[in-house]
Amino acid sequence: MTEIHMVLTDDWELRGDGSGNVRALQFETLRELRRIYEESGINASFNVEVMQQLSHLEWGTHHSHLGEIAAEWEDLVQETYLRGHDVQLHVHAQWTNAQYEADRWVLSGDWSILNYSENAAETMIRNCKDYLEQLLRSSNQTYQCVSFRSGSWCIAPSPHLLCVLSRLGIVFDMSIVEGLKYDGIVDLDYRSVDEPFLPYYPVMTDARRASPRQEPLVCVPTHSFRYNPVPRAWHTIRRRFTDPREYMAPNAVPPKDSGDNRYSVWEKKKSRMSRVLARVRRHFKPEIVVSDLSALSYPLMVSMIDDIRRRAESSGWDRVPVIIENHTKDVGNFRPIERFANLVSSVPDINVSTLTELASKLQAGTYPLAGDGSSN
Repeated sequence: MTEIHMVLTDDWELRGDGSGNVRALQFETLRELRRIYEESGINASFNVEVMQQLSHLEWGTHHSHLGEIAAEWEDLVQETYLRGHDVQLHVHAQWTNAQYEADRWVLSGDWSILNYSENAAETMIRNCKDYLEQLLRSSNQTYQCVSFRSGSWCIAPSPHLLCVLSRLGIVFDMSIVEGLKYDGIVDLDYRSVDEPFLPYYPVMTDARRASPRQEPLVCVPTHSFRYNPVPRAWHTIRRRFTDPREYMAPNAVPPKDSGDNRYSVWEKKKSRMSRVLARVRRHFKPEIVVSDLSALSYPLMVSMIDDIRRRAESSGWDRVPVIIENHTKDVGNFRPIERFANLVSSVPDINVSTLTELASKLQAGTYPLAGDGSSN
C-alpha cells in the first residue's frame, strides 16, 4: 500500500476584484474550517494572500476600518499558526498599486504575475515574503516561507519567475494543475503538462515541462482528476431524496452575510446559450476537475481520493505527496468538508502533512525525483 502524504491547502483571500466582506469571506470561514480540521486531528496549510494585507495596511492610515481589518488579519494568522496549522505564501499581482475609493477597492494591476518584469515580480514576492516571515517569527524564530502558490495559478511559461522564487529561498511551487485553460483576464494553458501528479524538477523557464536534471526548485502539482459524468448524474438524482448538503458543493451555498459569491472572471463572457450547452455537455463527457474542496460535493471528494490511490499505486513510489486545494471565501456549506476530514483522518494510507513538512521531505530526498539518481 502506497503511503499518501496529503496536504490540505486553502487560498485565504478576498475575491479577485477585491470585493467581499472580509470578516464573512475570510475570518469566519477560516475559524469554522479550522474547527473542523482540529476536531479530526488535522493540521491544514493556509496560503495567505499578502498583497491584499499590505494594501489594507497602507490604506489603513487613511481609513481606520481598514487598519482594524489588517490588525485582525494579523491576529488570526498568528493564532492559526500557533494552533499548529501551517501558513505559507500566496500572491495576487492585481493588488499592485491598489486604490480604495468610495468604500471599495479598485484593482488596476495586471492579474498575471507572468506579465511583470523580473525586477517587479521579485520586488512584489520579496515584500510579501519578508512581511509574512517577520509576522510569524514573533511566534517562531525559525519560521520560513518555503512554498508558493501564484495568484490565478499563473506560473508558466516565464523566463524568470521560477528563478526569482529560487533566489528568495522558496523550496517548491504548487501552481501547476493539469487541465486548466483560461482565456480572458488571465491567459494560461495547463492542458498538457509533463508530470500532472508527482513532484518534479521543472525546466526553469517553463514549469509545465519536467527537467531531466536536478534544479534549484521543485514543482508539486495541485491535484486534479478526470470525472465520469455517469456518477455525476446519479448524485444529482440522489440529492433530491437525501440530505442535499452532502451532494452539493460547499460553494453552492454562499458564505453567510457575504452576498452571492458565485462569480467567475477567468474566461471571456459567454452567451446564455453557450453556458447552457456547456452545462449539458458536462453530463455526457468526462472532464478534468481541480481538487478544490470548495467546489466538490462529498461524492466527488470520494472520487478524488479513489483517483489519488490509483495513481499513487501505479507510480511505484512508496510515498507520494498530494496537494489538495480549497477557497474559504467560497464555502457556505461545510458539511461535505466535515465528512471529508473525518474520512482522511481515519484511513491508514493517508497521512495529512503540512506544506512545511512537505518541503522538509523534498529537501531530505524522501521522494525519488528524476535527477536525484532515481526515476519518476
